[in-house]
Amino acid sequence: MFWGGDAYYKYHHMLFHNVGSMLAIAVLAALFFWRRPWAWLMVVFAFGMHLVEDYFSIPWDMKPWAPFNNMVTNLDHHISAPIVQYGFQTAFMVFILGVTVWIYIRHKRTPLEIISPAFDRLIINYAVLPWRNKCAACGQRAHFRCDKCGKTFCADHAKPVRGFAVLCKACES
Repeated sequence: MFWGGDAYYKYHHMLFHNVGSMLAIAVLAALFFWRRPWAWLMVVFAFGMHLVEDYFSIPWDMKPWAPFNNMVTNLDHHISAPIVQYGFQTAFMVFILGVTVWIYIRHKRTPLEIISPAFDRLIINYAVLPWRNKCAACGQRAHFRCDKCGKTFCADHAKPVRGFAVLCKACES
């Protein structure tokens, strides 16, 4: 958006919402997730679904087959733009949020686990623990669970160590 809405539309939407960009993302994801094929597949699938979702929820012209073909397509040419942008977009966002919440409630997992299970645990514990647990040392709300002993601690009594691990002061020494 630094160069204005017209430049954003022209370059972002035309360069990064097509099969060519999906191939580039597949290659880039392969560089990061070459040892984790499921993570690579999920990244490529998510980007592909983003493109499909844009077709159904954004009223701008897309060139989905670029750079191989410059055919322009848009659902807005068939259905009113407000229905496409506000109706379908809202429905997609509610559906995706609902599935994410369902996965968390049922499996105690979030999409962050794909990137790093330790980071997922850290974020989930920080968000969920204070509502259910008190610090084992002082009784305040606990945001962290010690990776060694499993007790819950507040920020004053827990210490982050390598990666996203957290240890209490007793287990640290």
